Amino acid sequence: MIMEDDQDTADILGFLVKQLNLDVITSDKALFIPDIKRLSPDIIVSDHWLGTERGGDLCKTLKSKESTRDIPVILVSAAMNLREIAKECKADAWIMKPFDMNELLDLITAFLYRKKVSVA
Repeated sequence: MIMEDDQDTADILGFLVKQLNLDVITSDKALFIPDIKRLSPDIIVSDHWLGTERGGDLCKTLKSKESTRDIPVILVSAAMNLREIAKECKADAWIMKPFDMNELLDLITAFLYRKKVSVA
């Protein structure tokens, strides 16, 4: 699942994930928890800045609920304090924009196949 309000970035992220032969669900806003549960994504890649919503706030909520806490969340943003935001909301990983496509693909692959991931 990709949550990104910038269409160009969403298109790039969707293209990258499709290279892994995965189905992609995209949204230009933060989805509600019941919708996320219903869609049951294997991983969420979310921008921190989603219009009036914050990906970090959504992540914090997801990680606080037993039914969604195990869904890996990768925050993607140009926010200068992204490391602290990711730590505070318990994101599984974070990556700064502009991002290295291979680094993002490696992160997604690692979480999908439950490999050990080291997040600085």
